[in-house]
Amino acid sequence: MKKRTLALILCGVIITALLPSFHTAIAAEGEAVIATDKINVRGGPGLSYGIKAEVKKGERYPIAKEEGDWVQLQLSPGKTGWVVSWLISKTAGGADNSSATSGTVTSTDPDLRIRKGPGTSYEVIGKLPQGAHASVLDKNSGWVNISYQGTTGWVSSEYVTADSGGSDTKATSARSGSKNGTVGVSSLNVRSAASHDSAIMTKLSRGTKVSILSEDHGWLKIEANGQKGWAASHYIIKDSDSSGSASGSGDGSAGSGSSKKAYIVYGGTNLRSSASTSASIVKRADKGAAYPIVGSSGKWYEVRLENGQTAYVANWVVQTSKSGEETGEAPSPDTSGGSGSLKNKTIVVDPGHGGKDSGTIGYSGKFEKNVTIKTAKLLAQKLRASGANVYITRQDDTFISLQARVSTSHYRNADAFISIHYDSYADTSTRGSTAYYYSPSKDRQLASDVHSEVLKRSPIPDRGVLFGDYYVLRENKRPAMLYELGYLSQPQEETIIHSGSYQEKVTDGIESGLEHYFQS
Repeated sequence: MKKRTLALILCGVIITALLPSFHTAIAAEGEAVIATDKINVRGGPGLSYGIKAEVKKGERYPIAKEEGDWVQLQLSPGKTGWVVSWLISKTAGGADNSSATSGTVTSTDPDLRIRKGPGTSYEVIGKLPQGAHASVLDKNSGWVNISYQGTTGWVSSEYVTADSGGSDTKATSARSGSKNGTVGVSSLNVRSAASHDSAIMTKLSRGTKVSILSEDHGWLKIEANGQKGWAASHYIIKDSDSSGSASGSGDGSAGSGSSKKAYIVYGGTNLRSSASTSASIVKRADKGAAYPIVGSSGKWYEVRLENGQTAYVANWVVQTSKSGEETGEAPSPDTSGGSGSLKNKTIVVDPGHGGKDSGTIGYSGKFEKNVTIKTAKLLAQKLRASGANVYITRQDDTFISLQARVSTSHYRNADAFISIHYDSYADTSTRGSTAYYYSPSKDRQLASDVHSEVLKRSPIPDRGVLFGDYYVLRENKRPAMLYELGYLSQPQEETIIHSGSYQEKVTDGIESGLEHYFQS
C-alpha cells in the first residue's frame, strides 16, 4: 500500500513538472507595433475568448507573453490582452525589426483633419494646424499615420510635407528633367486633391509656368505663384516633352488642335482588349484621363495608351467633345451613343450589416461589415463606369434596417438588387461562395448569371446557387440576390478575401454577370 502511494505521488510530481512545457505561455521581451488597421484584443489566447479592447495600426505595446500564435500585450498598468501574432510586428530593444517608417511631417493645410484610419470614411479625431509638426508612424496608400500632442491617427499625405529633405510624402516625385511645365489650356483648375470632386483652389492661365512636385495616376501636384495644388496631367505640357506646345488645343499633343481624344468620365472605366464587354480588361482608367483616339469599331473607340499599345473603350462612358479643354476639366458624360446592356439600368448594391450590426467576425477578428462596404463601393464604381445608375444602401459604417434596404430597391424601381455578404461557420475548414435567390421566376436567373461569371475568376470554391429565405429577398418585389462571397472564418480564405486582387476579381465577375443577365 505504501509503495503504491509513493508511486502515485512520484507520478504526480513528474506530471506536474512536465505540464508547463506544454501549456505555460513563454515570457517575452520587446514591443509590439500594431500592423493592421484594427485588431480585437481578447481575454485569452484564442478566438473563443471575449473581446475586451481594440488596438489600432501604429500603436505600440510591451509584449508580456507569447503562446503559440498569440501574443499578450501590456495595454496599461494592470491591464493585458491577447492578439494574434501575424497582425503585429515585433521590436527588440525598442527598434522595429521591420523596415520602420520614421521622421516628421509638417501640415500644409490650415485645418487638416486627423482620422481614425487611412481613409475619408474614418471618424475625425483631431486636427493638425498648418505648420504643425507630427511624428510619422506608418504610411498606407496616400495616408500617413502620425502622432501629434498625444493623438495618434491618419492624415492625407497630400497635405503634409516630409521635414527631412523637404520631399513630399506623396507617392512619386517628379524626375529630374521633368520638374517644370507649362499650362496648355486657357484656364486650368488647380484643385486641393487629385480628384475632380475636390475643391478648386485657384485657376491658372495658358502659358503659366509651374513646378511639378509629384505625379499620381493622371494628376500632377504642381506649384505656381507660391501655391500648391493638383491638376490633370494632360493639361500641362512638361518642359521635357519634345512636341509639346502651349498653343492650339492645349492637350500637349503634336499637330493641329483637330486630333481627337477620349476623356474618361468615370473613375474605374474598363479599357478592353477588343470592342466587347466580354473582352479582357487591359486597364482601368482614372476619371479625367485622356487618350488619343486612333480608330473605332461600332460603338467603341480604339485608344492609344501611355505605353504605345491600344485598347477599346465604350463610347457611352467617355466624352470626345473639346468643350472641357478650356477649363482643364473632364467634360460631362456623352449619353447620346452606345447601348451596353448595363447602360441606364438601375442597380441597388446592398453592403450587408453596418453600424451596431458588425456581421460575422473573421478568423483574424475583422468585422464583416467593413469588407462588404469595400466590395460594394468598388462594384458601384465599375457599374457606373459601364453606364448603370447605381444606388448603395449605405455609404459608411451606418446601421440600416432590412426594411429600409428593401424600400430602396422598391423606391428606385431596381432592375437588380444585390446584397453583398461574407460567411462564417464554426468549422473553420468550411470554404466557398454561395449565391442565394428566393423566387425561382424572379431571382434565380440573376443569381445564376452573376455566380457563373464570378466563378470564372474566383479562386474560392463553388457552393452553388441556392434558395435562401432572407428578408431582403423574400420581401423584395424587384429581381434580387444575396451573395456570400466566401468564409471569413476560414483563415486562408479570409486572407484571400481581404486581398485587392480578390476584390477586383469578384467585382469584375459581378459586373460581367449583370451584363449577361441584361442581355438575356
